[in-house]
Amino acid sequence: MRNPFALLGRHLWRNRNFYLKAVNAAAVVAIVAGYSSWAAQAAEADARTQAEAVQAERSQTRGAYATDGTFEGSAQGYGGTVTCRVTIENGYIESVEVTDHAGETPAYFAQAEGLTQTICDAQGTNVDTVSGATFSSAGILNAVNAALEQSNAGGTQ
Repeated sequence: MRNPFALLGRHLWRNRNFYLKAVNAAAVVAIVAGYSSWAAQAAEADARTQAEAVQAERSQTRGAYATDGTFEGSAQGYGGTVTCRVTIENGYIESVEVTDHAGETPAYFAQAEGLTQTICDAQGTNVDTVSGATFSSAGILNAVNAALEQSNAGGTQ
């Protein structure tokens, strides 16, 4: 009867290059996965820090918009009227929500709807329209402008 450990040893010795390459590949994969995880955590931490800095700055100053509250504005989009609700807190645009876009083509409008976050980030409507959904984008931007005009004019909420 042959020694099974001796057979295993000979098998491993003959295939040592394969096993070394497999171990090296596994090590590289582990390093890349670890780095990716670390990079994602670092990006999240940076985003949190930046958001906290923006909040701290906002709490010490007043934004550009005159009256706090929630304001609605409407404008012509591609397929009809687009209505947006804009919330102003401490003079800053806190949120933008599209409340009505009944006549718009859903596929194009879905692309343009990403502008709501861009408007909040930019604190205004001086942003680029979405390529392929230009008229729907213009409807959102103009509706937000109408709401912001109400805030600046001291409009009621």
